Amino acid sequence: MIESLIVTLREGIEAALVVGIIYAFLEKNGLRAHLKAVWAGLVTAVLASIAGAWALHSVAINEEIFEGLLYLASAAMVTSMVIWMWRHSKDVSRGMKGTLAKIVDRGSSPAVLTGLFLFTFLMVFREGIETALFLAAVSFTTSGLVTLLGSLAGLALAVWFGVLFIRGSVRLDLPRFFKVTGAALLIFVVQLLLGSYHELSEGGWLPANPTTMGTIGPLVRNEFFFIVAVLALPLLALAFPGERRRPVTVPARAELNPAQRRLEKLQTRRQSRVRALAGGVGIAIVALLGLGFTYTQSTADPTPVEPLAVHPDGTVRVALSALGEDTLHRYGVTLADGHRVRFIAMQLASGKVVVGLDACELCGAKGYGQRGHDVFCLHCASIIYPPSIGQGGGCNPIPLKFQVEGSQLVVAASDLVHVEPVFG
Repeated sequence: MIESLIVTLREGIEAALVVGIIYAFLEKNGLRAHLKAVWAGLVTAVLASIAGAWALHSVAINEEIFEGLLYLASAAMVTSMVIWMWRHSKDVSRGMKGTLAKIVDRGSSPAVLTGLFLFTFLMVFREGIETALFLAAVSFTTSGLVTLLGSLAGLALAVWFGVLFIRGSVRLDLPRFFKVTGAALLIFVVQLLLGSYHELSEGGWLPANPTTMGTIGPLVRNEFFFIVAVLALPLLALAFPGERRRPVTVPARAELNPAQRRLEKLQTRRQSRVRALAGGVGIAIVALLGLGFTYTQSTADPTPVEPLAVHPDGTVRVALSALGEDTLHRYGVTLADGHRVRFIAMQLASGKVVVGLDACELCGAKGYGQRGHDVFCLHCASIIYPPSIGQGGGCNPIPLKFQVEGSQLVVAASDLVHVEPVFG
């Protein structure tokens, strides 16, 4: 939720500033009649952003390569946006006013209205499409309802700010705001990059092994970055100084001798260093606590292994009635040579039965668990799409031959012997 709230709040405030600056410019220059073009551009940009988000969501299938590339594209766009805003936040208003002056100097009313419409549309649509792209990536690791609630909260705050900004009722330290929210977004950029590596590794595009997957997976799938971002926000505000304002008693400061001025500068520098050090240490402590929480959560095994015996006919049998619906079952079978192998089985809501080894090609025989409706790898916390169980590839369970005979699931013991090396 915090990811979507920060993204929509930041992008919403940028859009509100754009509209506010255009509104103030036209109001100041007696061009209030042209505001209809601004409102039309704003509404069109919002609708186009919603359409873009819907189109992106409609193609966002559960595919590792697609997810990995989307993570990578989102990380690149957010990083460039943050760096650009850090460099130009003080000059945004001046640059926009220069462009608006050129538009209104065109003379003819249709040309001015068209220019204002396109300028508003492009400025706001850019923020909207950036938001849609980032939220599409966030939605892979966050439930849809949580993402929606965070987005609505961020947009509501941004709209409220925009109304107050246009009325002149609020003054925001913009450079500091963009520094703090930008640093928070960079925390999520790290999550996006790790997520991209995780998904592209599952898709076979990048090399991976149990160590890398076990290290990165819990960071991507659990709440580590959520915890760090929430607790780091006040620390980031402490680390970044606010806007410097001219002292009220300017003449008194002018009376200071050179030694006193040097002392004042030294004290100011010392305070900035202490503030930055305190913020950095606080963020480091939060990160360590978050890591402890994340890796503790990832080692939990909520699904026990049920023992099965090999029947005299050389088969292992499970009653379909014991599988339930959308419930993961883990089974352990001790073979004639004393080695133990494991497999998983699940009956989907459609009635289809899926079976696979309790192991994958990337993480080995670490096994799988289930929390709620989510099936996940116990080693790297990767979420497994239930219908893909038994299809293999990435972190999906390794396929295992099976048959459904009447009311029973049947696995040949010889097939279990064949996959015995997977379990060491």
